[in-house]
Amino acid sequence: MVVRMSDFLKKNDLLEKNLSLDLKLNRAYGASNPEYLQKVYSTWALDYDADLARLGYRFPSLASAVLARHCLNRQTPILDAGAGTGLVGTWLHDLGYRNLTALDFSEEMLQETRKRGIYSRVKWGDMEARLPFDDESFEAVIAVGVFTQGHVSPAGLDGIHRVCCTEGTIVIPFTENTWEKLGFKEKVQKMENTGKWKRLEQTPWAPVMPFSADHKNDLGAVFVWQLN
Repeated sequence: MVVRMSDFLKKNDLLEKNLSLDLKLNRAYGASNPEYLQKVYSTWALDYDADLARLGYRFPSLASAVLARHCLNRQTPILDAGAGTGLVGTWLHDLGYRNLTALDFSEEMLQETRKRGIYSRVKWGDMEARLPFDDESFEAVIAVGVFTQGHVSPAGLDGIHRVCCTEGTIVIPFTENTWEKLGFKEKVQKMENTGKWKRLEQTPWAPVMPFSADHKNDLGAVFVWQLN
């Protein structure tokens, strides 16, 4: 088989670009405090969508599709918790959902979210603190790329539980490493065992970012709960 030099250079260039993307991703994963994480996202906001597309990031589309399977009413009030630039909201909007609220703690990311024009509300909020919503404000909550290393701790699950109504739906993807090693599995099981919610679905573990140099072998799954 003959490999053209142009093809080799293109492949090498893509690898170099994805290595630089992994540096950005690893800075976010390695954040040791909220101030540092905010700084990471403030400098990443403009390139965030394109960068994640190059990494082949699958959670926004997968989680949105899973939510649509459980929420048939397209007028359902949905909280996109940790909305970032609104990637998840874009998928939900394409699926016909119109009553969307975005929440994030990076103002720079929210500026990109507002440009999409698909959210009825865009709010700043810290998911490690009390969320700026009344109890049972939403019939569904989706949180993608939030409950992971360097971001929101398992304690943040109580906050999204509070703002979701009884019999409401919560959709959260986890990477396998995060699920097993950062306390989320134990926290979720405790909430299930105490009757706060029941698990409706878990997708199979599968690659999350197949084009990432550092994380191409990371597996993830989407979980769905219904509140009791």
